[in-house]
Amino acid sequence: MSSHQETPESLIRKRARDRRAQQNRRDKRAAYVEALEQRIIALDSEVQSLRQICSGLRRENDVFRERQEHVQRIVASWTRHIPLQCDSDNSLTISPIPESVETSSPSNVICPGIEASDDRDTNLAYSVGDQLSPGASATPTSQLCLRPLEELSLPQWSLIPVHIDSSPFVTDYFQLAYTRPDLVRASPEPPQPIDLLYGSKTNFLANTLHEATRRWPCRDPERLAAGWLAYHMIKWMLDPSEERFSRLQEFQKPVPEQLCYPHPFFVDFIMWPALRVNLIKNQHTYDREDMIGMLTCCLKVRWPWNKPFLLPTDDGQLVIRPDFYEIFTKTEGWGLTREFFNQYPVLSDGLDTASIHYEVF
Repeated sequence: MSSHQETPESLIRKRARDRRAQQNRRDKRAAYVEALEQRIIALDSEVQSLRQICSGLRRENDVFRERQEHVQRIVASWTRHIPLQCDSDNSLTISPIPESVETSSPSNVICPGIEASDDRDTNLAYSVGDQLSPGASATPTSQLCLRPLEELSLPQWSLIPVHIDSSPFVTDYFQLAYTRPDLVRASPEPPQPIDLLYGSKTNFLANTLHEATRRWPCRDPERLAAGWLAYHMIKWMLDPSEERFSRLQEFQKPVPEQLCYPHPFFVDFIMWPALRVNLIKNQHTYDREDMIGMLTCCLKVRWPWNKPFLLPTDDGQLVIRPDFYEIFTKTEGWGLTREFFNQYPVLSDGLDTASIHYEVF
Protein backbone atom coordinates (compact mmCIF):
# COMPACT_ATOMS: atom_id res chain seq x y z
CA MET A 1 0.00 0.00 0.00
CA SER A 2 1.34 3.41 -0.97
CA SER A 3 2.61 5.52 1.87
CA HIS A 4 1.21 8.59 0.14
CA GLN A 5 -2.54 8.76 0.29
CA GLU A 6 -4.15 11.17 -2.16
CA THR A 7 -6.69 13.50 -0.73
CA PRO A 8 -9.94 14.35 -2.53
CA GLU A 9 -8.58 17.81 -3.31
CA SER A 10 -5.46 16.40 -4.96
CA LEU A 11 -7.55 14.00 -7.01
CA ILE A 12 -9.67 16.90 -8.24
CA ARG A 13 -6.56 18.88 -9.20
CA LYS A 14 -5.07 15.86 -10.97
CA ARG A 15 -8.23 15.27 -12.96
CA ALA A 16 -8.33 18.95 -13.89
CA ARG A 17 -4.71 18.76 -15.10
CA ASP A 18 -5.52 15.67 -17.13
CA ARG A 19 -8.51 17.36 -18.70
CA ARG A 20 -6.42 20.43 -19.60
CA ALA A 21 -3.69 18.24 -21.07
CA GLN A 22 -6.21 16.31 -23.13
CA GLN A 23 -7.83 19.54 -24.28
CA ASN A 24 -4.43 20.95 -25.25
CA ARG A 25 -3.70 17.82 -27.27
CA ARG A 26 -7.07 18.08 -28.99
CA ASP A 27 -6.51 21.79 -29.73
CA LYS A 28 -3.05 21.13 -31.14
CA ARG A 29 -4.37 18.28 -33.26
CA ALA A 30 -7.23 20.43 -34.55
CA ALA A 31 -4.87 23.33 -35.32
CA TYR A 32 -2.50 20.96 -37.10
CA VAL A 33 -5.32 19.47 -39.18
CA GLU A 34 -6.62 22.94 -40.02
CA ALA A 35 -3.14 24.04 -41.08
CA LEU A 36 -2.86 20.96 -43.30
CA GLU A 37 -6.26 21.69 -44.84
CA GLN A 38 -5.27 25.29 -45.55
CA ARG A 39 -2.02 24.07 -47.07
CA ILE A 40 -3.92 21.64 -49.29
CA ILE A 41 -6.26 24.43 -50.41
CA ALA A 42 -3.29 26.70 -51.19
CA LEU A 43 -1.49 23.96 -53.10
CA ASP A 44 -4.65 23.06 -54.99
CA SER A 45 -5.08 26.71 -55.99
CA GLU A 46 -1.45 26.84 -57.09
CA VAL A 47 -1.87 23.65 -59.11
CA GLN A 48 -4.97 25.07 -60.81
CA SER A 49 -3.07 28.25 -61.63
CA LEU A 50 -0.15 26.28 -63.06
CA ARG A 51 -2.54 24.14 -65.08
CA GLN A 52 -4.10 27.29 -66.51
CA ILE A 53 -0.65 28.61 -67.41
CA CYS A 54 0.32 25.29 -69.02
CA SER A 55 -2.94 25.18 -70.94
CA GLY A 56 -2.36 28.69 -72.24
CA LEU A 57 1.21 27.87 -73.21
CA ARG A 58 0.05 24.76 -75.05
CA ARG A 59 -2.50 26.79 -76.99
CA GLU A 60 0.12 29.38 -77.89
CA ASN A 61 2.52 26.63 -78.88
CA ASP A 62 -0.12 25.12 -81.16
CA VAL A 63 -0.72 28.52 -82.76
CA PHE A 64 3.00 29.11 -83.28
CA ARG A 65 3.49 25.60 -84.66
CA GLU A 66 0.64 26.10 -87.11
CA ARG A 67 2.09 29.44 -88.21
CA GLN A 68 5.55 27.95 -88.57
CA GLU A 69 4.20 25.18 -90.78
CA HIS A 70 2.32 27.76 -92.82
CA VAL A 71 5.48 29.82 -93.32
CA GLN A 72 7.44 26.69 -94.20
CA ARG A 73 4.88 25.83 -96.87
CA ILE A 74 5.16 29.35 -98.28
CA VAL A 75 8.96 29.22 -98.34
CA ALA A 76 8.84 25.76 -99.91
CA SER A 77 6.55 27.08 -102.63
CA TRP A 78 9.08 29.82 -103.39
CA THR A 79 12.00 27.43 -103.68
CA ARG A 80 10.04 25.13 -105.97
CA HIS A 81 10.13 27.90 -108.56
CA ILE A 82 13.94 28.16 -108.34
CA PRO A 83 15.38 24.63 -108.59
CA LEU A 84 19.08 24.39 -107.79
CA GLN A 85 21.54 22.05 -109.50
CA CYS A 86 25.24 21.35 -109.10
CA ASP A 87 27.68 22.11 -111.91
CA SER A 88 30.73 20.04 -112.66
CA ASP A 89 32.77 22.23 -110.33
CA ASN A 90 30.28 21.56 -107.50
CA SER A 91 29.04 25.16 -107.56
CA LEU A 92 25.32 25.80 -107.23
CA THR A 93 23.44 27.56 -110.00
CA ILE A 94 19.78 28.12 -110.67
CA SER A 95 18.32 26.03 -113.42
CA PRO A 96 16.14 27.61 -116.11
CA ILE A 97 12.71 28.66 -115.00
CA PRO A 98 10.02 26.05 -115.71
CA GLU A 99 7.67 26.87 -118.54
CA SER A 100 4.78 26.81 -116.09
CA VAL A 101 5.93 30.10 -114.58
CA GLU A 102 6.94 31.84 -117.80
CA THR A 103 4.52 34.18 -119.45
CA SER A 104 4.19 35.59 -122.91
CA SER A 105 3.83 39.13 -121.64
CA PRO A 106 5.78 41.09 -119.01
CA SER A 107 4.53 40.00 -115.60
CA ASN A 108 5.66 38.81 -112.21
CA VAL A 109 5.09 35.50 -110.50
CA ILE A 110 3.68 36.57 -107.19
CA CYS A 111 3.83 34.71 -103.89
CA PRO A 112 1.12 32.08 -103.37
CA GLY A 113 -2.18 33.66 -102.52
CA ILE A 114 -1.14 37.10 -103.86
CA GLU A 115 -2.56 37.97 -107.23
CA ALA A 116 -0.69 40.18 -109.61
CA SER A 117 -2.05 43.60 -110.46
CA ASP A 118 -0.88 46.36 -112.75
CA ASP A 119 -0.54 48.89 -109.92
CA ARG A 120 1.44 46.73 -107.51
CA ASP A 121 4.75 47.90 -106.11
CA THR A 122 7.50 46.56 -108.35
CA ASN A 123 9.80 46.46 -105.33
CA LEU A 124 7.86 43.45 -104.07
CA ALA A 125 9.46 41.18 -106.69
CA TYR A 126 13.04 40.35 -107.52
CA SER A 127 14.10 39.48 -111.01
CA VAL A 128 15.28 35.91 -111.28
CA GLY A 129 18.18 37.18 -113.34
CA ASP A 130 19.43 39.03 -110.26
CA GLN A 131 19.77 35.69 -108.47
CA LEU A 132 21.65 33.84 -111.22
CA SER A 133 25.35 33.17 -111.48
CA PRO A 134 27.30 35.28 -114.02
CA GLY A 135 27.17 32.57 -116.65
CA ALA A 136 23.45 31.98 -116.41
CA SER A 137 20.64 33.83 -118.09
CA ALA A 138 16.94 34.15 -117.54
CA THR A 139 13.94 35.55 -119.30
CA PRO A 140 13.72 39.16 -118.08
CA THR A 141 9.94 39.04 -118.04
CA SER A 142 9.81 36.24 -115.47
CA GLN A 143 10.14 37.36 -111.87
CA LEU A 144 9.57 35.82 -108.48
CA CYS A 145 8.43 37.35 -105.23
CA LEU A 146 11.03 36.38 -102.65
CA ARG A 147 10.20 38.82 -99.87
CA PRO A 148 8.47 37.61 -96.71
CA LEU A 149 4.76 38.29 -96.34
CA GLU A 150 5.21 41.00 -93.75
CA GLU A 151 6.97 43.10 -96.38
CA LEU A 152 3.98 43.05 -98.71
CA SER A 153 2.78 46.35 -97.22
CA LEU A 154 -0.73 45.20 -96.40
CA PRO A 155 -3.01 48.10 -95.50
CA GLN A 156 -3.21 48.71 -91.77
CA TRP A 157 -6.99 48.46 -91.73
CA SER A 158 -6.79 44.81 -92.86
CA LEU A 159 -4.57 43.65 -89.97
CA ILE A 160 -6.74 42.12 -87.25
CA PRO A 161 -5.41 41.27 -83.74
CA VAL A 162 -4.56 37.63 -83.08
CA HIS A 163 -6.69 36.05 -80.36
CA ILE A 164 -6.55 32.92 -78.26
CA ASP A 165 -9.63 31.01 -79.41
CA SER A 166 -10.59 29.71 -75.97
CA SER A 167 -9.86 32.90 -74.05
CA PRO A 168 -12.72 34.46 -72.08
CA PHE A 169 -14.45 37.49 -73.54
CA VAL A 170 -15.05 40.62 -71.50
CA THR A 171 -18.47 39.09 -70.76
CA ASP A 172 -20.62 36.40 -72.31
CA TYR A 173 -22.48 39.17 -74.13
CA PHE A 174 -19.31 40.10 -76.01
CA GLN A 175 -19.07 36.48 -77.08
CA LEU A 176 -22.65 36.71 -78.35
CA ALA A 177 -21.61 39.59 -80.61
CA TYR A 178 -18.77 37.52 -82.09
CA THR A 179 -21.06 34.58 -82.79
CA ARG A 180 -23.50 36.73 -84.79
CA PRO A 181 -21.37 38.76 -87.22
CA ASP A 182 -24.39 39.08 -89.52
CA LEU A 183 -26.32 41.03 -86.89
CA VAL A 184 -23.25 43.09 -86.03
CA ARG A 185 -22.86 44.09 -89.68
CA ALA A 186 -26.53 45.10 -89.77
CA SER A 187 -26.13 47.34 -86.71
CA PRO A 188 -26.12 51.02 -87.74
CA GLU A 189 -23.14 53.33 -87.56
CA PRO A 190 -22.86 55.35 -85.46
CA PRO A 191 -25.04 54.03 -82.62
CA GLN A 192 -27.53 56.09 -80.66
CA PRO A 193 -26.16 56.90 -77.17
CA ILE A 194 -29.50 55.99 -75.60
CA ASP A 195 -29.25 52.49 -77.14
CA LEU A 196 -25.84 51.91 -75.54
CA LEU A 197 -27.08 53.09 -72.15
CA TYR A 198 -30.50 51.47 -71.98
CA GLY A 199 -30.59 48.81 -74.70
CA SER A 200 -32.31 48.55 -78.05
CA LYS A 201 -34.56 46.16 -79.94
CA THR A 202 -33.37 47.43 -83.31
CA ASN A 203 -29.59 47.68 -82.78
CA PHE A 204 -28.18 44.26 -81.92
CA LEU A 205 -24.63 45.38 -81.15
CA ALA A 206 -25.69 48.36 -79.03
CA ASN A 207 -28.04 46.14 -77.04
CA THR A 208 -25.28 43.55 -76.59
CA LEU A 209 -22.91 46.20 -75.23
CA HIS A 210 -25.65 47.53 -72.96
CA GLU A 211 -26.15 44.06 -71.48
CA ALA A 212 -22.38 43.68 -71.12
CA THR A 213 -21.83 46.95 -69.26
CA ARG A 214 -25.01 47.54 -67.28
CA ARG A 215 -23.72 45.52 -64.31
CA TRP A 216 -20.34 47.23 -64.26
CA PRO A 217 -19.67 49.02 -60.96
CA CYS A 218 -19.24 52.38 -62.66
CA ARG A 219 -21.16 55.48 -63.72
CA ASP A 220 -23.19 56.01 -66.87
CA PRO A 221 -20.45 58.19 -68.45
CA GLU A 222 -18.01 55.26 -68.28
CA ARG A 223 -20.61 52.86 -69.68
CA LEU A 224 -21.44 55.13 -72.59
CA ALA A 225 -17.85 56.07 -73.41
CA ALA A 226 -16.52 52.50 -73.16
CA GLY A 227 -19.51 51.17 -75.09
CA TRP A 228 -19.06 53.75 -77.85
CA LEU A 229 -15.39 52.86 -78.33
CA ALA A 230 -16.08 49.11 -78.16
CA TYR A 231 -18.92 49.46 -80.67
CA HIS A 232 -16.62 50.78 -83.40
CA MET A 233 -13.83 48.35 -82.48
CA ILE A 234 -16.11 45.31 -82.80
CA LYS A 235 -17.63 46.60 -86.06
CA TRP A 236 -14.14 46.88 -87.55
CA MET A 237 -12.79 43.56 -86.23
CA LEU A 238 -15.77 41.54 -87.48
CA ASP A 239 -16.02 43.28 -90.85
CA PRO A 240 -12.73 45.09 -91.60
CA SER A 241 -12.78 48.00 -93.99
CA GLU A 242 -10.85 51.20 -94.41
CA GLU A 243 -13.93 53.24 -93.52
CA ARG A 244 -14.55 51.36 -90.26
CA PHE A 245 -10.88 51.52 -89.36
CA SER A 246 -10.97 55.30 -89.80
CA ARG A 247 -13.67 55.49 -87.10
CA LEU A 248 -11.27 54.10 -84.50
CA GLN A 249 -9.43 56.55 -82.30
CA GLU A 250 -5.67 56.58 -82.73
CA PHE A 251 -5.08 54.89 -79.37
CA GLN A 252 -7.48 52.07 -80.32
CA LYS A 253 -5.50 50.95 -83.35
CA PRO A 254 -3.59 47.69 -82.76
CA VAL A 255 0.08 47.80 -81.83
CA PRO A 256 2.49 45.19 -83.31
CA GLU A 257 2.21 42.94 -80.24
CA GLN A 258 -1.54 42.59 -80.81
CA LEU A 259 -0.90 41.48 -84.38
CA CYS A 260 1.88 39.01 -83.55
CA TYR A 261 1.03 37.35 -80.24
CA PRO A 262 -2.21 35.47 -79.45
CA HIS A 263 -3.96 37.13 -76.52
CA PRO A 264 -7.37 37.34 -74.81
CA PHE A 265 -10.08 39.36 -76.53
CA PHE A 266 -10.52 41.88 -73.74
CA VAL A 267 -6.98 43.24 -74.21
CA ASP A 268 -7.98 44.94 -77.48
CA PHE A 269 -10.46 47.17 -75.64
CA ILE A 270 -7.92 48.67 -73.22
CA MET A 271 -7.42 52.41 -73.76
CA TRP A 272 -3.63 52.53 -73.22
CA PRO A 273 -1.45 50.82 -75.88
CA ALA A 274 1.44 50.29 -73.42
CA LEU A 275 -0.93 48.61 -70.97
CA ARG A 276 -2.17 46.33 -73.77
CA VAL A 277 1.44 45.31 -74.44
CA ASN A 278 2.02 44.55 -70.75
CA LEU A 279 -1.19 42.53 -70.56
CA ILE A 280 -0.06 40.45 -73.54
CA LYS A 281 3.45 39.90 -72.16
CA ASN A 282 2.16 38.92 -68.71
CA GLN A 283 -1.07 37.18 -69.68
CA HIS A 284 -0.13 33.98 -67.82
CA THR A 285 0.55 35.72 -64.52
CA TYR A 286 -2.98 36.85 -63.69
CA ASP A 287 -6.49 35.45 -63.61
CA ARG A 288 -8.32 36.98 -66.56
CA GLU A 289 -11.74 37.13 -64.98
CA ASP A 290 -10.34 38.78 -61.86
CA MET A 291 -8.44 41.19 -64.09
CA ILE A 292 -11.60 42.16 -65.98
CA GLY A 293 -13.49 42.66 -62.72
CA MET A 294 -10.76 44.88 -61.27
CA LEU A 295 -10.50 46.84 -64.50
CA THR A 296 -14.22 47.64 -64.65
CA CYS A 297 -14.08 48.81 -61.03
CA CYS A 298 -11.04 51.04 -61.48
CA LEU A 299 -11.68 52.47 -64.97
CA LYS A 300 -12.81 56.10 -64.88
CA VAL A 301 -13.49 58.78 -67.47
CA ARG A 302 -12.40 62.24 -66.39
CA TRP A 303 -15.84 63.81 -66.38
CA PRO A 304 -17.29 65.73 -63.42
CA TRP A 305 -19.85 63.99 -61.25
CA ASN A 306 -23.47 64.91 -61.97
CA LYS A 307 -22.53 66.95 -65.04
CA PRO A 308 -24.80 66.15 -68.03
CA PHE A 309 -23.03 64.28 -70.83
CA LEU A 310 -25.95 64.16 -73.28
CA LEU A 311 -27.68 66.99 -75.13
CA PRO A 312 -31.26 67.04 -76.50
CA THR A 313 -31.72 67.91 -80.16
CA ASP A 314 -34.58 69.74 -81.82
CA ASP A 315 -36.11 66.45 -82.99
CA GLY A 316 -36.16 65.04 -79.46
CA GLN A 317 -33.06 62.84 -79.75
CA LEU A 318 -30.21 62.70 -77.25
CA VAL A 319 -26.67 63.11 -78.55
CA ILE A 320 -23.26 63.08 -76.88
CA ARG A 321 -22.04 66.47 -75.73
CA PRO A 322 -19.08 67.59 -77.88
CA ASP A 323 -16.93 68.34 -74.83
CA PHE A 324 -17.64 64.88 -73.38
CA TYR A 325 -16.80 63.26 -76.73
CA GLU A 326 -13.56 65.23 -76.79
CA ILE A 327 -12.69 63.82 -73.36
CA PHE A 328 -13.27 60.09 -73.86
CA THR A 329 -11.75 59.91 -77.35
CA LYS A 330 -8.30 60.66 -75.90
CA THR A 331 -6.25 58.52 -73.54
CA GLU A 332 -5.76 61.60 -71.36
CA GLY A 333 -9.50 61.54 -70.73
CA TRP A 334 -9.31 58.15 -69.00
CA GLY A 335 -7.82 57.04 -65.72
CA LEU A 336 -7.42 54.10 -63.36
CA THR A 337 -7.74 54.26 -59.60
CA ARG A 338 -4.74 53.40 -57.47
CA GLU A 339 -6.09 49.95 -56.57
CA PHE A 340 -5.48 48.60 -60.07
CA PHE A 341 -1.71 49.02 -60.12
CA ASN A 342 -1.50 48.08 -56.45
CA GLN A 343 -3.06 44.76 -57.42
CA TYR A 344 -1.05 44.33 -60.65
CA PRO A 345 2.25 46.23 -60.26
CA VAL A 346 3.91 44.29 -63.10
CA LEU A 347 1.52 45.94 -65.57
CA SER A 348 2.89 49.41 -64.83
CA ASP A 349 6.12 48.75 -66.76
CA GLY A 350 6.72 51.58 -69.23
CA LEU A 351 3.59 53.44 -68.16
CA ASP A 352 3.37 56.92 -66.73
CA THR A 353 1.15 55.78 -63.88
CA ALA A 354 1.06 59.27 -62.39
CA SER A 355 -0.75 60.58 -65.47
CA ILE A 356 -3.10 57.58 -65.54
CA HIS A 357 -3.92 57.65 -61.84
CA TYR A 358 -7.46 58.78 -61.05
CA GLU A 359 -8.16 60.07 -57.57
CA VAL A 360 -11.66 59.45 -56.24
CA PHE A 361 -12.76 62.23 -53.91
